[in-house]
Amino acid sequence: MELIQVKYVLAIQKWNNLTNAANELSITPSSLSQQLKKLEEELGVELFSRTTRVVKPTEAGCDFIDYAQTIDTCVMQLKQKMNQYAVGEKGELEIGGTPALKAYGITHFIGEFDKHYPHVHVNIHEAECFDLYPLLFSSKIDAAFLTAADKAEPGKFRLDTFPLVEDEVVLVTSKKHPLAKSEVVELKDLRNEAFIRFSKSAGLYHDVMAACSKAGFEPNYVYYTNYVDTCLGLVSEDQGVAFISSKIVTHILWENIAVIRIHPKIPRMLSLVIPHQTKSPIVLNFRDFIVKEAQKEGKKEQR
Repeated sequence: MELIQVKYVLAIQKWNNLTNAANELSITPSSLSQQLKKLEEELGVELFSRTTRVVKPTEAGCDFIDYAQTIDTCVMQLKQKMNQYAVGEKGELEIGGTPALKAYGITHFIGEFDKHYPHVHVNIHEAECFDLYPLLFSSKIDAAFLTAADKAEPGKFRLDTFPLVEDEVVLVTSKKHPLAKSEVVELKDLRNEAFIRFSKSAGLYHDVMAACSKAGFEPNYVYYTNYVDTCLGLVSEDQGVAFISSKIVTHILWENIAVIRIHPKIPRMLSLVIPHQTKSPIVLNFRDFIVKEAQKEGKKEQR
């Protein structure tokens, strides 16, 4: 017995007429009659009694119809469930992100995505930018939020980049530091400062090194840390100064920290990056949703 034969029986039961049932099924009445006869022979029972005008289910036919309706409902539910996967409304999504997603507003975007796609389970892998690229290239993550989206050299592996949040590098010092009351400082005037460095895998490190090189010096790093909290703690104790993303440092309130803008400006951009070849409905839905949310947020900030 085939699933299509179940649909034939249900159509006949609906109309009690072969011609009308055949019209609904887009086949000829004779073809439908042959299919019904074939099914009855296979089962060894008569499912319908026929007259010239009407077709009525037999007792066996009534039992068949009860089960057929259950099967039809299950098949419909199965198709609906599979369609959730097909259109990207259900499944797993692996994303990578720098350890500052909240400061950039990305955790809010992810929360909104969850409200719109409650059956998509999002797993977040936090790491520095240049530690996330290999995960993208090996398909261990589906997308990533990066602040160094244009600095990888993946060879033939193409990435699509969607800019989300603009930022800039600022200088942080303790309030005891001679520069603490400055609103803007010239980058070239920082050549003799003692700096606290973040990981070389961070996009920030590469942005700063490129800018300092252009200004004619290399920063003198006296401390190294992976954590913003540690960095700002050392700065507040006047153990050095640091370059840091504006949105990160203004997101955290510190009593003994001064934030100073740098000239020339060292721009930064947080972007969503996905493999160019991806056809995953979930990833594409995520891309479209996040880009739209970032655009809405950008318009709010411009008001």
